[in-house]
Amino acid sequence: MAYQFSVSRYYITPDNDEKLEAFSNASGDSRQMLIMQYTRGWLGRNRTYYTQLAILDLQKREIAPSLWANIVLEQGFRGLPPYTSPILEHEIPKDPLAHIVLPDDVIEKQSNYFPLTRQNYLLLRTAIHFDGSSATKFISKIIHEQLCRNWDSLYASQVDAETNDDWLKGEL
Repeated sequence: MAYQFSVSRYYITPDNDEKLEAFSNASGDSRQMLIMQYTRGWLGRNRTYYTQLAILDLQKREIAPSLWANIVLEQGFRGLPPYTSPILEHEIPKDPLAHIVLPDDVIEKQSNYFPLTRQNYLLLRTAIHFDGSSATKFISKIIHEQLCRNWDSLYASQVDAETNDDWLKGEL
């Protein structure tokens, strides 16, 4: 069963906005679909990290995994009981998204929601909680990271190939 993750807006640089729009047009995927794919991909690549955080969180609250999951699904982290022992800084592994800082020139774009599996929904809620930012900022950082890291290697050639066939000349 899919869980709907709601994010009403995201922030993006004008340059990345153009890139996202160009790839959306080339691929036929909506911007919302691409954001969902980027988020799912991020969670997949960092599943171990976010799973460790979720386990640490429920252990420090001393509650059963099923209770923790049900509360986070229904109420978010605000519904969880307080920690019975504090999480110490050295217990949290290095955040794989810590190096991403949104530039000052971002613009706001409207969003909606996207479906996630139960585990991805729980991991995304965990990621946002430990990131200390809002869902909007966290998703915005994922989009920024994805486009900065992958534009040249994954997307640019596909967008360019929409208007020319130079890629067939064999010059890579």
